[in-house]
Amino acid sequence: MKKYMILLAASLLIGACGKDDNDTPDVPKDPERTVLIYMGADNNLTYWRGKYFAALDIEEMKKGSKQLNNRQNLIIYVDKQESTPPYIARVKDGVLVDSTSMEETLTADPAILEKILLYTREKYHAKSYGLVLWGHADGWLIRNDSIAYTRAYGVDTGQSKSYWMNIPSMARAIANGMGSEHLQFIFADCCNFGCIESAYELRKVTDYLIASPAEIPDPGAPYDLVVPTLFNTSGTFYQSIVDAYYDYYIDYIPKVPSYIYNIVEGDLAGYSLPLVAIKSAELDNLAQATARLLSTIPDKLTPEGNFKFDDAFHYAYSNYMYAYDICHILSMNTSESDFNSWKPAFKKAVPYSRFSAKWLTGFRQLAIDMNNSNVKADECGVVSMFFPRTLYKSTTPNWNTAIQNFQWNNVIRWQQYGW
Repeated sequence: MKKYMILLAASLLIGACGKDDNDTPDVPKDPERTVLIYMGADNNLTYWRGKYFAALDIEEMKKGSKQLNNRQNLIIYVDKQESTPPYIARVKDGVLVDSTSMEETLTADPAILEKILLYTREKYHAKSYGLVLWGHADGWLIRNDSIAYTRAYGVDTGQSKSYWMNIPSMARAIANGMGSEHLQFIFADCCNFGCIESAYELRKVTDYLIASPAEIPDPGAPYDLVVPTLFNTSGTFYQSIVDAYYDYYIDYIPKVPSYIYNIVEGDLAGYSLPLVAIKSAELDNLAQATARLLSTIPDKLTPEGNFKFDDAFHYAYSNYMYAYDICHILSMNTSESDFNSWKPAFKKAVPYSRFSAKWLTGFRQLAIDMNNSNVKADECGVVSMFFPRTLYKSTTPNWNTAIQNFQWNNVIRWQQYGW
């Protein structure tokens, strides 16, 4: 059973460490970028449906690392569902080097994320930084405590329950762990992370959020292809990350129709998964623009209002359709002129996206909804947004009020419409 420990200093992380058999390489004196892949695999991603997803992805990371130069640091923190303790290592030239064993912890604990970031930043200091969130996620959904027995990011099965990290707690952990430094990007290789609420919450700790508003396929990102893109230093680096991920599944899905399908074998051929890059510097402007747009339809937004949800494109089911495409649903409910006035703010905040009308889902009803949808790519923004509904009153906690824990709500203020 895991011990729930909050480490007091980064030095404690290596208090009882053990090196692997590789010699510790010299750390570059002037590295261009350090990328930390934070692998929350103490769950069914260690082994599920005959696949060792964490181990397979690590092998892909090793392969991808062969394309990196000596000024690029790829660091992985791994906590798997097995007796082997967590460890942190540098992936260099196809092998793990400078590997350090850690004490057993809850990866879903924001204090652990903070300490791992601090350790990484101090040992592998660089001109720029990236963070990959590897694991499970379920959008912004939140409880009041910092380690939740539901939703958000991570899921660590320690202490006989499933623990998750809330996004506001994650934002604080990243800010503390990075100190005076800043993340150039967060790449969330986990389901439903491409929501406006999470992006806005994280806007002060990262320049870009790269994620999917929908579920991602079981194997996750093809890291042998994605790892080199994580070190792209061009102004549109995010495009290479999105394209490598998206294009891989366009090619891969038709090759395994008996594995990646929803209802009928082959029904996902020609599809991938929706992916988006969100620019943090433009999110305050988008929040203000969205608040103004919603203020044009106040009567529709009340619990008794006639805001249209039927046929709105959505990315998550999970018993309730809570993740609606922000562009599609707003265009359905506002005037054409008001929506067109809002759209430039969205375009600036979302410089790049790839839309897919279908993707691999674990919810049959969502698969049916995708099959029945006639939505077009230019109608969607590939970012999800939550809208309060009376049917959410039965959720625990009540999502209509839980959303008020998010900074996005400080601008939108759902309570002014009666929620």
